Amino acid sequence: MSSSDEDSIIAQLKRSVEAIVAKTGPNSKFAEDLMQKIGKLQTKMESLTESDRHKFISEMKGSFQEAIARIERRLLTHSNLAQTFSTSIFVAVIFLIVSVFALFGFKLYKSLTEKELKKQEKLKSKQQKKSKKSN
Repeated sequence: MSSSDEDSIIAQLKRSVEAIVAKTGPNSKFAEDLMQKIGKLQTKMESLTESDRHKFISEMKGSFQEAIARIERRLLTHSNLAQTFSTSIFVAVIFLIVSVFALFGFKLYKSLTEKELKKQEKLKSKQQKKSKKSN
């Protein structure tokens, strides 16, 4: 395995971790656990000889890439859920505001129609009284 393959895997792992920290925040439990595991792995790799390190990375290359892909999928799922959650809250607030306006609009409409109905009844009763007086 060449040094560029080793650097490529490590660079990809670092990018994934940076993305996770950026999305979850530096103080999240998930990011802290991941950083500890990576630190242990780095310490272990540094303790190996050059040939053992190449052998270890070549044996673990597939699982590293699989783990990185799994982390990136989880991160994508997490960001999609967060986006969906914030969109849902926004829609719920808009729905609540529209409902309040609709309720007040309905009450206003009902009040105005009742006033108009009372006005017409008053006018009608006046006309009836007037017609009774004239008879």
